Amino acid sequence: MAPAGYKTFVAGAILTAAEVNTYLMQQTVNVFADSTARDAAITSPSEGQVCYDLSTNFIQIYDGSAWVDILSSAGAATTNRVELVKFTATGVFSKASYPWASYAEITVVGGGGAGGGAENNGLAANDYAAGAGGGGGGTAIVYTTLASLAAAETVTVGAGGSGNINTDGTDGAQSSFGTIAVATGGTGGQAGPVDTVSRGQGATGGLGGIGTTGDLLMEGTRGGHSWISSGETGFSGGGGLSSFGGNMSSLVTPESGDLSGTGADGAVPGAGGAGGMDSNIISGTGFAGGDGADGIVVVKLT
Repeated sequence: MAPAGYKTFVAGAILTAAEVNTYLMQQTVNVFADSTARDAAITSPSEGQVCYDLSTNFIQIYDGSAWVDILSSAGAATTNRVELVKFTATGVFSKASYPWASYAEITVVGGGGAGGGAENNGLAANDYAAGAGGGGGGTAIVYTTLASLAAAETVTVGAGGSGNINTDGTDGAQSSFGTIAVATGGTGGQAGPVDTVSRGQGATGGLGGIGTTGDLLMEGTRGGHSWISSGETGFSGGGGLSSFGGNMSSLVTPESGDLSGTGADGAVPGAGGAGGMDSNIISGTGFAGGDGADGIVVVKLT
C-alpha cells in the first residue's frame, strides 16, 4: 500500500487501521525544509531518530549529539563522499560551505627556501662559483572534526624564497591553518663566492622547515651543499625536498667546458630552489639561485 501523504491528527479522532498503515507505518521519516525547521519541530531529538532535509537532499540521523548526513537523494554512492579543498594562496576556510562533511584531514606545507646565487667578479677564466640549494618546507598534518573548527578559519600559505645573484637565497615563509596546524619554511642556501683560486671551496645548503603544530609533524630535507674541487670541477646544490617531493636538480661543471646557469626553481609545493653556478668563461654578472616553491594547504573532507 502506498503512503497517503501527510495528515495532522486531532485530539479525540478515531485512528483506523488504514490510517496507521498509510500515515504512520509507511511514513516514519519526517521531512523538513531545512535544519532551522527541523530544530524548531524536534526540540529534543532522540538518538536514532531520522529525518529528511529538503535543503541538502540528505537523510539525517541523530547520533545522540548532532544530526548527521547519512544518505543523499542521489543514492548510497554519495555516503562515502570525499572532497579536497586546496589553498595555493592565503584565504579563509568556511565550514558552512560543506554541510555534508563531518571530518577533516588538514595538510600544511611551508614555503621552500631559495638557492644561493653564484658570484662573478670578472676574474680569470676557469674561476668557478657554485651556490647551495634551499631547504624544503616542513609539513604538519591534523585530523579533526568539522564541529571542532571555528566557523571561519584563517589559512596562510607561505611564499617560497627568492633567488638572487651573488647573495644567499631568502627563506621560505610559514604556512598555517588557524592555530591547529603550523609548518615553517625552509631556509635559503648560501651563495657561492669566487676568488683568484676558486678551488676546494663550497657553500652550505639551507635547513629544511619543520611542522611545529599538529598531529603528524615532518621535516623538509636540507638543500644540497655546493663544491668546487681542486681541479675546478664541481657542482651547485640541489633544492631540498618537501613532503610533496622535488627534483634536487643541480648544475655540474666538467674539467672542460661550462655549465653555468640559474638554479632550478622548486618544482612542487614547498620544494627548495637549487643553487646557481658561474664561471668566468661566461662574461657578465653571476647567476641567481632558483626560487623556492610556495607552500600549500590541503583540506580533505569526509
